[in-house]
Amino acid sequence: MHPNSPDYKIIKVTSKNPIGISLKTTYTTPKSSIFNFFSDTPDVQQYPVVCKINEETEAYEQGLRIGHKIIKINGYTLEYKDIKTVLSDIDYERRSSDFLILTIL
Repeated sequence: MHPNSPDYKIIKVTSKNPIGISLKTTYTTPKSSIFNFFSDTPDVQQYPVVCKINEETEAYEQGLRIGHKIIKINGYTLEYKDIKTVLSDIDYERRSSDFLILTIL
């Protein structure tokens, strides 16, 4: 591992069982105007964040926790996707694959 690289983790769970998580996405596009030119721009959340998890699920047993960012699911990025798209992607992968491979940070 490189000293300045993020600590990504891979979690593999059976797709037939519920993941048991709630996700949060708060994507915003900062807009510029003369009135907020000198103010700080709000943080843009890049990936969905786990805000709730059932402790009796396989994902929890594999190490998924509140606050983790889900970067990819089965190799597909979740970067800057809205919550409906993220949930649709998870549902599609659950139906089409035997396992869900989550890349988390």
